[in-house]
Amino acid sequence: MDSNTAYNIIRKDGNFEIVVTKSKFIGFLGSASSVEQAEEIVTRIRKKYNDARHNCYAYIILDGDSLIKRSSDDGEPSGTAGKPMLAVMEGAGLVNAVCVVTRYFGGVLLGTGGLVRAYTDAAAKALDDCDISSIKRGRYIKLTADYPDESTLRRLFENEGFEITDSSYSDRVLLTVLGPEEKAEDLVKRVIDMTGGKAACELLESVYY
Repeated sequence: MDSNTAYNIIRKDGNFEIVVTKSKFIGFLGSASSVEQAEEIVTRIRKKYNDARHNCYAYIILDGDSLIKRSSDDGEPSGTAGKPMLAVMEGAGLVNAVCVVTRYFGGVLLGTGGLVRAYTDAAAKALDDCDISSIKRGRYIKLTADYPDESTLRRLFENEGFEITDSSYSDRVLLTVLGPEEKAEDLVKRVIDMTGGKAACELLESVYY
């Protein structure tokens, strides 16, 4: 996967309700860190609206370098609910997110086109109610340096967009930093150069942050 790939995650859940030709659609869009959590949210909403005709859902979970995407029409005509909701999420670049749209049938058939528009609109309105932020691929670096080099290294990390996530002090300074993956290898070289080869660096795992 391209190290420059960025995604969006939900910081605050969104909710919205619309009425289309007497049918009520209740849209929810929230965060889920795993398939299990997404399924739990779907189950919870189904129980909350257990008298509704349909509880359709879609979710996208970031699993390592892969995206897990699933959706359900929950009894609506195939392709009229879950996939349009999933398309809204994909268009927003969302990961680790789950959308559920509940429908209370109003007695009037909407047709496939009307259903696609209604479920798309409910998901989009719920998205508008969310607070979202971006995440990108980063990499941890663990390093050991001498005390006189610490202030210079801290300035370097700040200038290159790396954050110190852990620090400890013994006979030397031990730091763990996290920053853009595409800069990680170059940063290691610069640290070694700046310290005259005295610093020891180790590239650790890649993550989204």
